[in-house]
Amino acid sequence: MKKSVLVKSILAFAFLVAFSASALAVSGPYTVHASVVSGTGAIQAVLQPGEFTVPSGSTAIITKFRHDNPATGYHNEKLGKNVYSVTQGIYMADANGNGFLQLPAGQYRFVVGGSPGASGILVYELHP
Repeated sequence: MKKSVLVKSILAFAFLVAFSASALAVSGPYTVHASVVSGTGAIQAVLQPGEFTVPSGSTAIITKFRHDNPATGYHNEKLGKNVYSVTQGIYMADANGNGFLQLPAGQYRFVVGGSPGASGILVYELHP
């Protein structure tokens, strides 16, 4: 009887350790900011992207996106062609312009458009 209890206890402990390790493996959330600022001369607006890296062996899962342009009242929470993969040289979106919510390892630029004062945030977690 004691051996059965010991085996069950060891299995329960192993399960808890495995579950805790997988839960701890997720890191973040991380927030990236992008904006549009005033330009000079003939250039009316300048994009200021936010850059981030998804490390090798990880995948980024985008959990939140927001783009606001106070000058026009524009507000959007649907990711489009806002993430550019520097590593792959492409925007991370499908043929319809819908942004990918899962990103492989690599270097990225997060951009938003609009008039000066426009801004955006991208929130992601890293998963093994």
